[in-house]
Amino acid sequence: MHESRSPKSLRKLAPLVVLILASAGCAASSEVLPRTAPPTVQAPEGVPEAAEQGVVERVVDGDTIWVTTGPSHAREKIRILEIDAPEINPPSGEAECGGIEAMAFARQELEVGSAVHLLADREDQDQYGRYLRYVWDEEGEFYNEKAVRLGHARAVLFRPNDLYIARMRAAESEARLAQRGIWAPSCLPRRYAIDEFRQVGAG
Repeated sequence: MHESRSPKSLRKLAPLVVLILASAGCAASSEVLPRTAPPTVQAPEGVPEAAEQGVVERVVDGDTIWVTTGPSHAREKIRILEIDAPEINPPSGEAECGGIEAMAFARQELEVGSAVHLLADREDQDQYGRYLRYVWDEEGEFYNEKAVRLGHARAVLFRPNDLYIARMRAAESEARLAQRGIWAPSCLPRRYAIDEFRQVGAG
């Protein structure tokens, strides 16, 4: 029996098909073609016009990804704005409650090889050289807000980057009320302990 694919999965195969066809064309020709950027995907409705397109290269955890952007295939580490997902490799060595689930969610929503749309706020980079961005997936879903609403991250203000903080806080209130993810009773004792010592984006 053949497994059926969702529309999202089928759309994510489109760039691969293009690359396969392009590779076949190159093999049939003796001419060496210049390296070009991945095919541009039209931004879906809901994605800001100013957003830059990228391709997911790696998902580190629920709030950090690597992408390639532009004709030069620049490789950039993205710290996703206004959210804080549980750590999977904290100094203690033990993943925080919900960390593995948050990473799995990010890998599902932002699949390696898929297109993403990235929007900066007032600051381009943080003190560690990571690019600070809001992220929409190739279907136009706002990843930052969705991760918070489903309980895979909490809302955090990275001053002065506050463009969507009201939406993030509303999404967190919904997740708390529904006891989703990190707000589930099984996670809350550890969540409170972590919050006492962590100051992410404070100020």
